[in-house]
Amino acid sequence: MEFRIKRTRGQTWAQLESEDFIDSAFLNEIGELLVESIIYEAAKDFSKQGSTRTPVGDQEGIPGSLGFFNSFKHRVLDQKQQVEIYSTWPWIDQIIEGRRPYPMEWLTQQAGVSRVPMAQPDGTVLIRSTPATGDKAWIHPGFKKHNFVRRGYERARQRMEETLRKQVEKTLRNTSIV
Repeated sequence: MEFRIKRTRGQTWAQLESEDFIDSAFLNEIGELLVESIIYEAAKDFSKQGSTRTPVGDQEGIPGSLGFFNSFKHRVLDQKQQVEIYSTWPWIDQIIEGRRPYPMEWLTQQAGVSRVPMAQPDGTVLIRSTPATGDKAWIHPGFKKHNFVRRGYERARQRMEETLRKQVEKTLRNTSIV
């Protein structure tokens, strides 16, 4: 499963009318720059969080696993000259959009779950009995809304000048104008 985060047109980044500047290689460069910038900003958020999981009872923050950071990818949609950024992380939409606390009704004896192992920070594992019914279900603290994607786009836009300059030079070298 993947979750599309955002699409962008190559022309938006080049700010040019000529489609000569916008080829698949250039769009791939934009995609790589965007993914790299988004991961950088997510890592900054994780660092601000203390480079560890969020404390029990607090809203979920940035996951600390490499799988989360490696879940961000891009693809080029040539026919539309667009770059699509997506993530295969199962809860990316909740991390980006946030989510209020909610009852975990699937973790009840009524739902067929009687015990849950819970790993503690010191490595020990506690076995907890679940609530009997859904009306007494444990409350998940929710997810904190993060804006690292927006900041990643801003960061990529600032770094785009050099990539664009190289693309224009390459295109001009390959045309009869020079």
